[in-house]
Amino acid sequence: MHVLPALVGALVGLLGGLLVPRLIALCPEPEHNPAENPEEFPDHVPFAELAARPGLALRSAIAGAVAGAALAGVTGWAWGLPWLLFLVPIGIALSVIDYVTWYLPSRLIWPSYAVVLALEVVATIALEEPQVLVLGAIGFAGLGLYYGLMWFISPRIMAFGDVRLGALLGLALGPFGIGTLLVSVVAAALLAVLALVPMRRGGTMIRRKVPYGPYLVAGALVAVVLGQVLSS
Repeated sequence: MHVLPALVGALVGLLGGLLVPRLIALCPEPEHNPAENPEEFPDHVPFAELAARPGLALRSAIAGAVAGAALAGVTGWAWGLPWLLFLVPIGIALSVIDYVTWYLPSRLIWPSYAVVLALEVVATIALEEPQVLVLGAIGFAGLGLYYGLMWFISPRIMAFGDVRLGALLGLALGPFGIGTLLVSVVAAALLAVLALVPMRRGGTMIRRKVPYGPYLVAGALVAVVLGQVLSS
């Protein structure tokens, strides 16, 4: 456990968490898709209304501090820490949006690709280790193809926003090793399955679908922390 990096990570995560309502408010409302059945989705909550919910900033700040401390505590001053900490508020904002609206806005995902890629390029140049970018590309392609295949097989279970998010997480996790990528996939699936358990009442399911975005984010966090702990 790296104490000083953990404290810095907690502070950065806390400050990033406070920005979550602003990130949510920046997202444009999704356009109506005539191919979707409205009865399969919850009633839409406008992003501005979601961002203004009481206590959201505080809860996001606490979640950000915990995630930041955990990531920095296990990685130390690793070159991958900047893009992991950058993704903390992005991941929290996307998780909140997806959990409530079942939608993952591209407004947050596409710019995050550019930031993570830029930071990986900096790390590659500074360390003179091309494998940082190579592994990032492998993670991007691997998780993008995997979740893309899941979406192709059953778009009712996985939306294409999950594919975009999965590929982004693959880009970020790739430099930490193939094992981290695999653990993130397994952890996300297990957490999603466990989330369905409390939704069973009297032998029947009260909700047959859960948004996958929050579990992709949580699975990535578990993978980094578990991977670093086991390798230390």
